[in-house]
Amino acid sequence: MDNAFILMLIITFVGGLATAFATGIGALPFYLIKDVPKRTGAILSALAAGMMAAASVLLITEASRRTQLNIPIDLALGVLAGIAFLQLTEHHITKRQQTTSSRPARRLTLTSILIVAAMTAHSLPEGIAVGVGFGSAAQSHTLAFGYAVCIAIAIHNIPEGLAIGLALRAQDVSPTRCVAWSIFTSLPQPLAAVPAAAMVWLFEPLLSAGMGFAGGAMLALVLTHLLPESVRDAGRLPTLAATTAGAIVMTTMMILTGFVGHTM
Repeated sequence: MDNAFILMLIITFVGGLATAFATGIGALPFYLIKDVPKRTGAILSALAAGMMAAASVLLITEASRRTQLNIPIDLALGVLAGIAFLQLTEHHITKRQQTTSSRPARRLTLTSILIVAAMTAHSLPEGIAVGVGFGSAAQSHTLAFGYAVCIAIAIHNIPEGLAIGLALRAQDVSPTRCVAWSIFTSLPQPLAAVPAAAMVWLFEPLLSAGMGFAGGAMLALVLTHLLPESVRDAGRLPTLAATTAGAIVMTTMMILTGFVGHTM
């Protein structure tokens, strides 16, 4: 196997790992936030919901632009699969919680687990994007484009880590676990980046479906859990305001980092 090819795969893995750890940076501020009142937690969840909803819509929009089919069947199937994934995960978790004898204090809540599951699914196409970036760049005998993709996604992951931390902290998850779970949700990035770089011609057509899957899972989470719980505990107007603010923050970050329309 060519040494340059092996070096490219190593750089791709390290780059993907860096983007994963960047997600944890977004959850670091929660070491300064000790207690989250129920109403405040609900508003934080709404803020996270807005960020996740914006990321979902932008992902699906980007996927529709990149699909290679006249009718985006792959994108539609990806979105439906993401929604089904979340519903099946919820059913499995609920059933397991009803039969487990573990102490409640040591378990994540259902909403927390669904947040982690949805955001983990969301990170998969981003990892593929890192791999595609490095793989495409290597074909041109330069890794500059791969580095640009990696940096953009790493910056983009910081507010995602904040969104995850906001939602988990609202569920009384400790700051350390917020950071750990934030990093965990992005671990598919280095794992997906390497095979994507090695087989870019195979993975690139699957990006639309993968992005749709992540977008569908996150939208289902927002609509079925985060927003209803926020309205219940904080009221409609605070929830609307926080959700709108979160959507604006995430959209601004994705545009400023060049993630939309340029990195994938």
